[in-house]
Amino acid sequence: EEQVHWLRLQVFKEIYGSGLHANPDGIIRGFIDDLRANVERIETRADREEYDRGLRVLREEFHHFRLFADILEGITKQPVRLAGLRTWQLSEDRKLGEVRGGCRERDARLGPVAVGFTEGGGSSFFFVGRDIGGDPVSDQIAQACAVVFGDELEHGEHGAHELADALESEEDWARVREMVVEICQQRLRMRYEMFGLPIDEGRITEITEGKIEPLKMTA
Repeated sequence: EEQVHWLRLQVFKEIYGSGLHANPDGIIRGFIDDLRANVERIETRADREEYDRGLRVLREEFHHFRLFADILEGITKQPVRLAGLRTWQLSEDRKLGEVRGGCRERDARLGPVAVGFTEGGGSSFFFVGRDIGGDPVSDQIAQACAVVFGDELEHGEHGAHELADALESEEDWARVREMVVEICQQRLRMRYEMFGLPIDEGRITEITEGKIEPLKMTA
């Protein structure tokens, strides 16, 4: 039951998450709509490169959804029906979507890149998830996390480059920092709720102030 609780939210996030795309119909629909709209605009090398990346990320994100949905279906023996999937979203994840939407609305130039930079939370969830195991379900989760972690490394690098290219002044840096802190704090609340833990605002403040040992991540 504990695995089912967090897997449901993860499955929801893989198809309807608000980080990679602002489309209210979700990541997959958002990428499909963008690719359809831009297919006749791929006239330069840069256009083709970005379009090709969009195709690749769409494929990766659907594969992530499939991995976790297959595990969930294996546990519950029930199909993962999209009609009911939206009911799996938890309140703190809904608030995360609102925070991201607020950033995009307040600053049309910097908001989207701040959201993109924080998407995936630095992949630490999947980095750690690769090491769980000991039973068939945990082994499947570890394998899925390893796949997602490998893909998210590039997504994070892409988001960092987009952020760096968009910043033009110290004021931009300060504004983006505020948005990044706001998003990341809400990401922590979302993960607390995802695993059924009481939200520790004191610890979130400590992490914001840098009172945390950096995670040593390797591919």
